[in-house]
Amino acid sequence: MQKTIERKEGEGEDTAQVRELMHAMLNADTYTSLQAVSALGTIGAPAVGPLVQALLSVDSDARWTVAMALARAGAEAVEPLVGVVLVADDEIKNPAIWALAEIGDHRAVDPLVGTLRTSRSECCRALTAAALLKLGDPAGIAEVRKVFEQSGEGFAGLAMEAYEGT
Repeated sequence: MQKTIERKEGEGEDTAQVRELMHAMLNADTYTSLQAVSALGTIGAPAVGPLVQALLSVDSDARWTVAMALARAGAEAVEPLVGVVLVADDEIKNPAIWALAEIGDHRAVDPLVGTLRTSRSECCRALTAAALLKLGDPAGIAEVRKVFEQSGEGFAGLAMEAYEGT
């Protein structure tokens, strides 16, 4: 019984800390915002749910800041980010794709291959190709090569710019 109470108290502290850090991340000056991104990444799993909610609801510029925090959270964020990639619009999907590339977990390969094949946005497809190249999985790289052959040099150049920028 005592352990249950302690755990719930700790969870409440985590929630309050996550809320406070998210507020700083989204509203403070750049330096303080980046410190909050780092702290949220260090918190890990307890921060992932609120960060994904923010990714789905904040404006475009703030999404990239949220994506940085999710990338810092690491493996704990992979499944929720994959969920975003599978269902969200491109403007939300793009920062999630970037975060998955930063995390480097191969669980993202199949969903990213699907996005590369089906997205109608050239920007999203280029960012996805860059993420797959960064992940380095042979199946993902083979799919990117296939798309490069089908889409031509212009698309390949765009994807390589995104790759070098990630």
